[in-house]
Amino acid sequence: MAKTTMLFGALLLGISLLILVFTQKVGSPSIFIPAAVGLPLLLLGFLADKQPMQRKLLMHIAVTVGLLGALASLVPTVIQLLKLARGESLDPMRAGSVFSMAILCGLYVFLCVKSFINARKNREAGKSTEST
Repeated sequence: MAKTTMLFGALLLGISLLILVFTQKVGSPSIFIPAAVGLPLLLLGFLADKQPMQRKLLMHIAVTVGLLGALASLVPTVIQLLKLARGESLDPMRAGSVFSMAILCGLYVFLCVKSFINARKNREAGKSTEST
């Protein structure tokens, strides 16, 4: 899961970098929000990969960062969808940034929870075979 964390961190950083490349200016500090979630994920994934004894803790911190990123992008996503429903024009960079961050963070949290559940099942199955 550490490599997956690094991948999602890099993708979130890439969103901010792409916006900078396409707009050629820093119009709003909000373009750095995906990077503010992506950088900690990238670092936590790297640390989890290099420090196996701390992996469980680091991955739980990482999924918390991902969940906060998903929640933080939820309100702007709803606002953008409401604007779209009213027929208002959207800023494509802002809408794309918010939508992609919501999707990436939500998918990351889903994959982490699935991995945590599988790890628990495997750990419990190992305990039951040891006790027999």
